[in-house]
Amino acid sequence: MAVTKKSLVRNISKKLELSQKDSSFFLESFLSFVKLNSENGINIQSFGTFIIKKTPKRIGRDPKSKKEYVIKAREKLVFEPSSRIKQEIN
Repeated sequence: MAVTKKSLVRNISKKLELSQKDSSFFLESFLSFVKLNSENGINIQSFGTFIIKKTPKRIGRDPKSKKEYVIKAREKLVFEPSSRIKQEIN
């Protein structure tokens, strides 16, 4: 199931009885906060943690031509759910 910003805004708007403009501002503010502060990791109690993980450079292969190339090292923003969320899902 793909979730779009638009569907999140609609859902926030309904649940909190806010206008869609206010809900959009709320969502954008949260996403900006995560982007700006993710270097140190962001732990949301009973929900999970947003952290940056570094992937090393590695060798990739084109499946058609079998040609090898180098995939550069990069940083990824990763979400690790808390044990409470994992229990609720399972």
